[in-house]
Amino acid sequence: MLDPFDIKLLAALQRNSELTQGELSRKVNLSATQCARRLERLRNEQYIQSVVAILNPVKLGFTVVAHTLVSLRAHTEGGNERLHRFIETAPEILECYSQTGDADFLMKVMTRDLDHLSQFLERMIRVTDNLASVKSSIVLKTIKKTTALPLQIVT
Repeated sequence: MLDPFDIKLLAALQRNSELTQGELSRKVNLSATQCARRLERLRNEQYIQSVVAILNPVKLGFTVVAHTLVSLRAHTEGGNERLHRFIETAPEILECYSQTGDADFLMKVMTRDLDHLSQFLERMIRVTDNLASVKSSIVLKTIKKTTALPLQIVT
């Protein structure tokens, strides 16, 4: 069970995971020892899954983000396995969700340019003969992007 100090710790880490132990303890009004114990517990209980660096995609040459909807003709074991294997190994796919609605999957895809996106889509289509449709929408402008969870609503 999380208490308000745990929530404050998690919120501070979401904003800046590079805070020193002293900075973190001051932000949440706990001693460094209490803060360290709580962090260890939060890691052990998997409230904190990992700490990563968020890279700047534009600086690295990734200029195209596409949201791709994939619909299958039929849900066959072999077809699904091939598509799942492709999804898990394709570095261009940042996120993929199996979903309800008009499409079976929603993917967030990032590529260097439109030509690279075209090559990626062709590779995906070749993986299985079970695709009914593939529709991509290109992101023109990012309005909001965050990895922070809305901890203010956790009770």
